[in-house]
Amino acid sequence: MRKIFHQESHQNHFMEKGFVRVPMLAPEEVQQILAALPTLRPADNFNPEGRDGFAHSYHCSFLDKSVDYKRRTHELLKGIFAQHIAQYLHGYEILNCNFYVKPEGTGEFVIHQNWPAIADINDTTVTVWCPLVDVVAENGALQFVEGSHKILPHIEGPMNPGYFDTFRKELIQKYLKPNSLTAGEALIFDDGLIHWSARNEAKAPRVAIQILCIPRDTPPVYFFFDHNHPERFEVIQVDSSFFVESDITDLTTRQPHWKSLGFVENRNRYIDEEEFVELLARGPQIREQIYAGSAV
Repeated sequence: MRKIFHQESHQNHFMEKGFVRVPMLAPEEVQQILAALPTLRPADNFNPEGRDGFAHSYHCSFLDKSVDYKRRTHELLKGIFAQHIAQYLHGYEILNCNFYVKPEGTGEFVIHQNWPAIADINDTTVTVWCPLVDVVAENGALQFVEGSHKILPHIEGPMNPGYFDTFRKELIQKYLKPNSLTAGEALIFDDGLIHWSARNEAKAPRVAIQILCIPRDTPPVYFFFDHNHPERFEVIQVDSSFFVESDITDLTTRQPHWKSLGFVENRNRYIDEEEFVELLARGPQIREQIYAGSAV
């Protein structure tokens, strides 16, 4: 089993629930980032309307068209967060950094799992999610289906919805639990954990930071799906600049400069709510097999 956290208590809670809650930024660091935010100048001016078939009403750095903005965001956030993340995570490094800004009255996120970022989807990548304002359910706090990580092998991506696609509404209504945080606190969660956040009903923008971390000993990849070959994914070699320099639309078409690492079988399948409940109940046993090296 990979050691993910320095503290055993964090590791145990993470294995069971899929996340831990930790203090992350000092108040002066929160203010430092908030002061820098307006100077970064994204193309959408933190007020997105969706584009190119990707309808989103929140700002995400990766979805912005300005490469310069994305590069400056990555450098700013990595410079501040790297030392804090190293206090909690064992042998992990930062791959990608994003701001997520929900303007007043907008910003509902699609319920999802994060895209796999390493070739072995049974291994563990994590996201650090840190709000720069106090968050509750009403202004877009992150909500989890606790214990939903690693219960079914599935690769999400821009062309592949979650395995729970037919009962998304039921997941939101019945299974999610919100995580209220104060500014500067953070959630560190398994990228396979099902999560969602509601629209921001507050009178001010909800500003949060998302940082993807991968094991230092494992190279990052992107799983490309080609509708002409639905039986497989192509594994593409990437690095941190891949997410800075690529536009979301680039990821839906095979780019000639990408370096291929080969192909893997598409094992994705779509289940109903009844099977999901069964898998959720068997989650501890399924994860025990995976962490012991017996893939399911």
